[in-house]
Amino acid sequence: MKFRLISGDIDFAQVEALSQLPTVFEAAKLRIQTDKSFQEIALPGGRKAFVAGSITGIRTDQNKLSTARGTLSTLQSWLTDLSFQEFKQKVEGRYVVILAAPDGSCVVWSDVFGKRDIYYQKFQSALIMASDLTMLPVAKSSQGYNQPALVHMLTVYGYRPPKKHTIYEGVFRLGVTEIANLTAGTLKFGHAEFKPVRATDYSDHDHHRYADYFLECLEASGSRHGNIVFLSSGWDSSSILAGLVHVFGANKVRAVIGRMKYATRSGIINPFEIERAKAIADYYKIKLEIVEFDYTTKVPPLLEILQPQLRAQNISNFTCLSHGLLSEYVAKNSNGNETVFAGEISDGAHNLGFSQYASIFHPVLEFREYSDKMAGYLFGPTFFKTFMSGKFEDDLIYKIFRDRAGNSLFDKLAPDPAGRAMQFLSSLLLRGNRIPLWSMRNNKLINEAAVTQYHDQIEKTYLGDAANGITADPDSLYSWILHLYNSFHWQGSTVSTLPLTAEHFGLNIALPFWDSRIQDFLSGMPEQWGRGLEMKPTKYPLKWMLQNRIDYPTHLQVGPHSYLYDVDHTFSHAVEALYGSAMNPMLTGLFKQRSYEKVLSAEYFDIAYIDRLAKEYVAGTVLGGSELNDLFSVLMLMLPGTY
Repeated sequence: MKFRLISGDIDFAQVEALSQLPTVFEAAKLRIQTDKSFQEIALPGGRKAFVAGSITGIRTDQNKLSTARGTLSTLQSWLTDLSFQEFKQKVEGRYVVILAAPDGSCVVWSDVFGKRDIYYQKFQSALIMASDLTMLPVAKSSQGYNQPALVHMLTVYGYRPPKKHTIYEGVFRLGVTEIANLTAGTLKFGHAEFKPVRATDYSDHDHHRYADYFLECLEASGSRHGNIVFLSSGWDSSSILAGLVHVFGANKVRAVIGRMKYATRSGIINPFEIERAKAIADYYKIKLEIVEFDYTTKVPPLLEILQPQLRAQNISNFTCLSHGLLSEYVAKNSNGNETVFAGEISDGAHNLGFSQYASIFHPVLEFREYSDKMAGYLFGPTFFKTFMSGKFEDDLIYKIFRDRAGNSLFDKLAPDPAGRAMQFLSSLLLRGNRIPLWSMRNNKLINEAAVTQYHDQIEKTYLGDAANGITADPDSLYSWILHLYNSFHWQGSTVSTLPLTAEHFGLNIALPFWDSRIQDFLSGMPEQWGRGLEMKPTKYPLKWMLQNRIDYPTHLQVGPHSYLYDVDHTFSHAVEALYGSAMNPMLTGLFKQRSYEKVLSAEYFDIAYIDRLAKEYVAGTVLGGSELNDLFSVLMLMLPGTY
């Protein structure tokens, strides 16, 4: 899906070469260009709409999902009868809408979670908006790089700036709730209002409500021609597999998994999930297809193919290879009408991201799951109220995690409620180590000026409304967190490479846990449903559904989770990829070039420290701990290159 629109006065000769798209609409000071993926829809008053992406249906007043799938007639009806805000909030999918009027005014929006990125830049007396950076005059703007966005990219897991930002000064992305209104080069924002949900007590009826939403979403997103699951063997992807078999039957479902081999010395690094995936596939009598992720002898050619796309979307992560190799395989072995499913974002949606048996390493997996609940508890309403009161340091769970942080620096508690709420949210969303008050000053990549400017720009842009909201109503905390995840981790490089690579190979991909009804359910889900210190498991409603509503082999979810580090805490994916794989010469070459020095400002970053890490890596010194993480973060910046 590609589009570009130009609103205002401009010398087209300076930007026309950036787009090879045909012009589909022209009016006073407005030009719209799209590829063939856009449907053109005539509307009353001479207006025209251009819609692209996947639309699975519309939420009805009864909170059902009407599976109209966005046919031309239904789109015309929705665009005529619904306001921009209602369309954005009610129509499910991953899409972009451009609505143009004869007077040259234009309105642009994406789905309720902003799954599709829309970039924009002011140039001359015009506003240019596009589906990727290649169609904007980024290089011509000469405004340099946005250092706070780079601070986020290099210090917070996800390796991408927050939703409204790019690493380029003067180049932005449309926010999650924003609706762009353009007239003659002037941009004004409307909003689809976010209404936080309060956490309330749930009953047995709510278990069935969750199951109904989940199965209805699978039915609406799935295909009668066949459905493919990117199967990791964990609860998320295997629940999708089980649900699809329940809805469509085993003959309409198959699974694909990657067998990871980064270095000869370590061999297959995900043996546990391969073994469990085979057992789950055998249980349902479906086909499991294994794709080799073998980086021991050569760099997959796909990486070079994907690099321009990663650069065009300001995305960078090695997961692009995993997701890309799966999509490449499926595209070669698909009937062309199947839907591909993935379980991403379930961890964050159900348990704030603490659902990976990784909070405290211990040989007893049940304790590791409970430690995930302990970590999640620190960002729940009960602890938040204690935090706001200033008496949180005596909390036993907080003491455990703070003691485990060793000599790490912690910020002082703000004196005012608004400041405390901001610190609380920042600890979850703007930190590499998610413990309340863990300080950014622990990160050796950045200096004091970077900490100050980062807080000033990023907190004010994203967290102000949420901080005020949770101060006024602590029971809305989960709702605000899940809403903010759309601007942070869920648009980050570890998630965004899924649709990027799938669409590169012409696949239709669905992430069921991003359904708005499931999101609303989990936003209002009480702490004692698997997020607190009670004895219910993580992902409690999901696991209840698997035990009570559909056929699922719970007995197979035992043993180590996925990777070698599940039994050997010293094992590192990053070490194997950076030092032991065939990618090492290419990565060493990147660090020899030191292209980061052209992007990172010495006013914000400790360039001498980064130079030392680069020098040691090139010399073959195996780094560990925070230095390895910092080295990897800089690599993520250099991997796709910059404009």
